[in-house]
Amino acid sequence: MRIALIIPEDTPPTGGNSISARRMQEGLERAGHEADVIRYETGIRGYEVYHAWNASRVGARLVEEGVNPEQIVATWTGTDLWQDWIADPLSLKRRLEPIRYQVTFTEDARARLLRDAPDWEGRIVVIPPSVDIEHFHPDGPQAEAPHPLFLVAGGVRPVKRSAWAIDLVQALRERLDADYHLAIAGPVRERGEWQRVLQKAQGNSWVHLLGDLSRDEMPLWYRVADYFLNTSAVEGVSNAIMEAMSSAALVIATDIQGNRALIEHGRTGLLFRTEEDFVELVATIEQEPERRAAIKANARHQIVGRHSLAHEVKRYERLYEDCLSVRGCCR
Repeated sequence: MRIALIIPEDTPPTGGNSISARRMQEGLERAGHEADVIRYETGIRGYEVYHAWNASRVGARLVEEGVNPEQIVATWTGTDLWQDWIADPLSLKRRLEPIRYQVTFTEDARARLLRDAPDWEGRIVVIPPSVDIEHFHPDGPQAEAPHPLFLVAGGVRPVKRSAWAIDLVQALRERLDADYHLAIAGPVRERGEWQRVLQKAQGNSWVHLLGDLSRDEMPLWYRVADYFLNTSAVEGVSNAIMEAMSSAALVIATDIQGNRALIEHGRTGLLFRTEEDFVELVATIEQEPERRAAIKANARHQIVGRHSLAHEVKRYERLYEDCLSVRGCCR
């Protein structure tokens, strides 16, 4: 089978959709298929299946340019659902209506689509994303870094609220009178948010701007960080959070839909809503080393048990085959 794994045209190599598509490419090639990761452009042809990694920015555009919708699989990856769909569900539903098979990462995401599109009951499939547990694991070398250290990873853009992470750690430093450090890793995706990060970081030697780290560098930072911090306003299911959990990092994340799909508060990570919540959580967990160790171990165990690449690939393979044979899809 020849499969095009198509991501939005502005996705950097370390962006979530790029990571997901390349992970799927690796798994599909192991299973004997031909798979190419392609940034969206008009005129992509010659494939048996067109897998859109972002329903609104890729899937809808493929339909509009005349790709056979029965050959398209669209995965809802995050902002396409929690921003684009929420903003205008009727318009986006019309654009995506011809696509037979659509994928969400969680049951919550599926339910959110069905709230506005109940007639899509038979076409929305839940396939949890995976992580490379052999690459992202707790044992191995670490980056050189000051402690205690918070790590934020992801594209710098408003939805990720990278600048807010600086405010959070600043509040913690003042409350606990301790020399906490913050490392921010990831490509610049939006200049305005980057300028806010630079402004808040100015004069604060405890803020470390790491830039866009490679896949091989990231495990070194997950392992050395005392905490992995997610400050997103919207998430699908975060690759960075899964990688951090697989590396047995202690994750503290905003209490939003996508993050709740991965994190059970107090067991596999910690969830917060406000700056005050964040400070209280850290102040408390700092006094509980045994609980910290248990949460990190539980997180690793959950990723290994629920998010294997082999399982993800098999689910998509069945979907592709259904797509080609135009028979019913089973959830």
